[in-house]
Amino acid sequence: MNPRTTGILFLVALLLGGVVWWSNQREVEKKEAEDQAKRLFGELKAEDVEWIELRTSDGQDARLERRDGAWRVAKPVDFPADPSTADGLASALAGITSESVIEDAQDFSVYGLGDGQKVVRFGAGGAERELRVGKKTPVGANHYAATGASGSVYTIASFRATSLDKPLDDLRERRPLRFDRDSLQRIEVTWQDGGVVLEKKDGAWRLVAPLESAADAETVDTLLSDLVFLRATGFVDAPPPDAQVGLDAPAYRVVLLSAPQEGKEPTRHELAIGSVVQDGTRMARAAEPALYRIPTERFDTLPKRVVAFRFKELSRFVATDAQRFEISFSDPAQQSSQVATVEGQSTGTDGWTTKPDPMKDGLAARIVAELARLEGDDIAAEKMGPEELAGVGLSPARAAVRVYGKQPEGGGEAPVLAEVHFGVQDGGRIFAKVPGRDTVYTLADAIAEHVPMSLEAYRARFVETEPPAAEAAPDAAPDAQAPLAPEVVEPPADDGGSPAAE
Repeated sequence: MNPRTTGILFLVALLLGGVVWWSNQREVEKKEAEDQAKRLFGELKAEDVEWIELRTSDGQDARLERRDGAWRVAKPVDFPADPSTADGLASALAGITSESVIEDAQDFSVYGLGDGQKVVRFGAGGAERELRVGKKTPVGANHYAATGASGSVYTIASFRATSLDKPLDDLRERRPLRFDRDSLQRIEVTWQDGGVVLEKKDGAWRLVAPLESAADAETVDTLLSDLVFLRATGFVDAPPPDAQVGLDAPAYRVVLLSAPQEGKEPTRHELAIGSVVQDGTRMARAAEPALYRIPTERFDTLPKRVVAFRFKELSRFVATDAQRFEISFSDPAQQSSQVATVEGQSTGTDGWTTKPDPMKDGLAARIVAELARLEGDDIAAEKMGPEELAGVGLSPARAAVRVYGKQPEGGGEAPVLAEVHFGVQDGGRIFAKVPGRDTVYTLADAIAEHVPMSLEAYRARFVETEPPAAEAAPDAAPDAQAPLAPEVVEPPADDGGSPAAE
């Protein structure tokens, strides 16, 4: 094609594109102008609204005021306002638009806009404005409305009208505690028969009372989340004596202290929850004189044992990083201490193979998954002597599980991702220990469904009793092949702190 023709066509396309863009832009500007013309309060912005007065849906004359950038209920009570609700009211008032204007409007009373109807007053820029909301229109999802600035009658969308209809409690801040969890430095928690103190050190929470110990990060995070999302179901503005609601001896008390800032005292947040249950709620006191009604079920989930705050993690790793595992079983019935070892090897996407016996489908992967994030339920002892360890089946361990990662490319030993020793089952719990730690933990015995705790359990529930169909001999009887017993070897001397066999 002639270069000159190409250039002309390019210029024509560019010109047409500009015309289309200009046309579209004109349409956008026209639509914006039409929307602006429909706004009952012109170019008013939500952030310009300084105060709002309205009658609530439960018949209370309420006033909200913006003070130092925060909303507060000023009437009929003095209380922090719910920021989302208050901002929503300001936005609805500033941006409210008409759907139509009633021509030759009659008296306001015809449209339900007379005295005694819903009137919302608000201030912005030092000027007072008024919105009247009347009856629903006979046709369409609209309500009649009027402003104090003119005698015109408008129709507004019903959803805009109902957005201004709130009960008093919805205008109030329902969160007893409002804090920045990342700024916290100290947490004090007390309940009726105990308590803990935690401090953040080097970015991690630690117990400092009643003992020095690493803290359970998940318990602390869950507690803080529960407090952040705690919401009152109601309020008591004339509190009874503390003894009547159990606040003379609170069932639960939390004090949160932020890290000190230069030239400022640490910010303190405190919540006390009463011990008396009334209508499924407990009374709680925070910074305001009024009391909050807290649902009992939210109180019930709060941790109330020292051990709940303690670090009880036995193992943690990414399950897909595991390449091999070993389970060594010790038989306490043998006169000489012997162990039997089972090995599992990851085959990638195909799963796991085990020897000397094949395990049932999925069970080897489930063992690894259980060990990937294993946490104790309780702490049996800070430390046990040799006889005590033997008594709970941890010297030698009834079952010792070791999980290995991928062998380094340059050679060398594969890293140990986890090693846990399991002892006897007693009263619904299993004793457990991690080599190198003195602490003895207990686990719910439900884990025995997924991790074999003895050679007998392994043979009975985990071993594939029949060969896979594709590998079975044509004339083999269904029960012709019994599971192989794991190889039995003499273990090295056991000091109670390492696996019975490698």
